[in-house]
Amino acid sequence: MDLDSAVFSSHRHTSALKSVAGNELEMDLSQIQNYPKILGNTDPMNMLKYFAGVQTASEYDSGIHIQGCDNAHNYIASGGVPVYGANHLFGLFSVFNPSHYPKMKFRRSVVSSSVANRLGGFIGMVLPDSLDRKVRGDFSIGIMSAQGTLSFKAGKRSFVHLSARRSFLNMLYGRWLRVDGNPMRYGFGDYNLTYHIDAGSRDKIWIDAYLGNDKAFLGAGNYNVDLGVAWGNHLGALHWEHTAGDYVLNQTMYVSGYGVDASLYQDGSSLKVPSSIGTAGYKGKIQWKDFVSGADVTLYKVRPQAPEKNLNGNMDVDDSELQTAAEFDVYTDYSRTLGERFEVNAGVKASCYLSPENKTFWGLSPAVSLSYNAYQMGKVTASYSYQHQYLFQTGLSNIGLPIDFWFMAGSHSLPQSALSGSLSYEVGLQNDMYRLSMEAYGKRLYNQVEYNGDLFDLLNSEYDLDRYLLKGDGMNYGVNLMIHKQSGSLTGWISCAVGRALRTFDDPDYPSVYPASHERIYELNALCSYEYEKWQFSGTFVCAGGTPFTAPESFYLSAGNLITKYGEYNSSRLRPYIRLDLSVNFSFRKDGRQENGLNISVYNVLARKNEIMWRLNIDDGTFSYRPMAFFMRMMPSISYYHKF
Repeated sequence: MDLDSAVFSSHRHTSALKSVAGNELEMDLSQIQNYPKILGNTDPMNMLKYFAGVQTASEYDSGIHIQGCDNAHNYIASGGVPVYGANHLFGLFSVFNPSHYPKMKFRRSVVSSSVANRLGGFIGMVLPDSLDRKVRGDFSIGIMSAQGTLSFKAGKRSFVHLSARRSFLNMLYGRWLRVDGNPMRYGFGDYNLTYHIDAGSRDKIWIDAYLGNDKAFLGAGNYNVDLGVAWGNHLGALHWEHTAGDYVLNQTMYVSGYGVDASLYQDGSSLKVPSSIGTAGYKGKIQWKDFVSGADVTLYKVRPQAPEKNLNGNMDVDDSELQTAAEFDVYTDYSRTLGERFEVNAGVKASCYLSPENKTFWGLSPAVSLSYNAYQMGKVTASYSYQHQYLFQTGLSNIGLPIDFWFMAGSHSLPQSALSGSLSYEVGLQNDMYRLSMEAYGKRLYNQVEYNGDLFDLLNSEYDLDRYLLKGDGMNYGVNLMIHKQSGSLTGWISCAVGRALRTFDDPDYPSVYPASHERIYELNALCSYEYEKWQFSGTFVCAGGTPFTAPESFYLSAGNLITKYGEYNSSRLRPYIRLDLSVNFSFRKDGRQENGLNISVYNVLARKNEIMWRLNIDDGTFSYRPMAFFMRMMPSISYYHKF
């Protein structure tokens, strides 16, 4: 009897990026060094900004905007624990040292009820665990910073992972560190410790800690004003995983926090604007066959922006409330394959939120996705979810800079919510050498806020946060396209997106529909990496529409005070943002035991003067309103790396 045979073949996956279950992407951080570096660093969160549906961020924009959502709508986590203020150097790279974490997981939208209450995407760093050798190291030193990770066995079943990073930007770049002609100084450091124990065949334990700090100083000569900002974040967590037959139990206890202290000095007067957020919580999750169920408890202590003024010796301290709140969640998720082609994922979360005013808010968040797998013809997925969020972030920048602050739902605003839907299609081409993905999405947002004040408003004798909050609803919609080359010596992807992020406000002075402050209507991104023997060449290219801003119609002096009359809210736009980065690695030695070499990279090869914002400029009594750009048009860097 003869049997017909079928042969299925595919190319070996060599890209650091791969698609996994549902709408989740996973990046292997051990391969991330193949991609372009910024000042000697390849940052995992910056790689996200080249994905379809993730907005390009300019310099000084530290936000991650996914499908038109605000930065604060995302859940950014290390081992499932929230991380606040996850950026260094105003967003050029994140607090996540890529050599410390093995993988990064990413979802454009939340369809799993196990993720915390957020309206946007999910970015999660996976903690390191066991080692396949006694000692492993990954170190690099460049002209801006030095960083390293050392992992070693501390016992028969225990492992230690230590990471540190410290900048010396001022030492070598100091003469070029200028913002609009004014001197700037900046420094940062971050430190990681993960202790992992294989406590038997059924139990694993992680003790994880992180500490980071940043300091920036800007001398603004034309205004005779000096500005200093110091901020930092911390995290501590204990994780336990227990396996018993078909059951997997995960439990986590943690603390996480972030604080910022901004100070302004002028002619004997000063203004300090501190703010902070701290959380403590418990997460419990149990997996059994097709079900995942769990419960979360989160306690918040938040200090919103609170001006402290010293005007010519007269102290004025804003007694801003210290907000305490609590959030309790229970959830269950169910995943099932129906027949040979259909797959369903469904979940529901019930939440109870206790506001700082002791008001109770209840929320029910359902989520469902249905996939049809046509195998070689591709896979179609339709998703729906309704989400809640009880935490807000806003401020002078509205783009996630360290001077932005957090506050809880309650007296300032009702809890946020969003109704989301998407339809996606993905298919492998040429034996999975390429992967094509397309998505159309829509998201209706409720109880949104944008900050409409400026620095001078903080000097008012009666500062009231509610006066500067625009409140309303929003609508995000758009389409994304991404083609990813997954195998071969040349890997990378090209993505493009078209979308809107629109807002309406309850204030009668704002009767129209306005673009959100971070909106980019169109984007084109490309990233590629090519490996040839001891050489690795890589590059990124960005072309994105400009973000909106509110331009003044006129300004004049009255009794020595500058009075500005603004035009329609967010009716003007910056020029399109265009940037090309190039990088090359040369390995002196690369084998199974160790690797060392040099990296040379250039940020913004085209030396394009991309606009960051428009600002009022005063020069010898002459007033002008003009665009402001990054402190360097082009940034070359060189670094040495060594792995073993």
